[in-house]
Amino acid sequence: MKTPYDGAMRIQQTEIDDVRVAINIQVNQLVQIENSRAQVNAAIEREAAIAAGDVQFSSHAYVARMRAERARLAVDQSVVDARLAQLRNRAVSAYSAFKAIESAAVDYREDAEREHANAEQAGIDDFSAARFVKERHAARRAQLR
Repeated sequence: MKTPYDGAMRIQQTEIDDVRVAINIQVNQLVQIENSRAQVNAAIEREAAIAAGDVQFSSHAYVARMRAERARLAVDQSVVDARLAQLRNRAVSAYSAFKAIESAAVDYREDAEREHANAEQAGIDDFSAARFVKERHAARRAQLR
């Protein structure tokens, strides 16, 4: 049975789907940032090991650049974490709204079914009452004869 809430439910479902996709994108960005941080840390360790083996080789500039890259990645991670938190809150709101609309649709269907059942019962009652009255009239006529 269609309800006046079906359109709103579809809109909310679309919102939930959009937020889900956005969350997946942010999670993928977090994974990429973590991979990049791991690569930077590995590069710093490699360069430090190479520099430790050769006193004439200076890796200070490279290590400083890698540390700056690691700091930039940490900032990027905090930005993505903030976006992810916002998206999660938005997802909770969208899902809550969807559930409220869904509940209203269920109530609407139940009310419609109840009204239909009451109308059907009223029809049965009217039919039974008419039959009862008809049989009583027939019994009275039979007594009067």
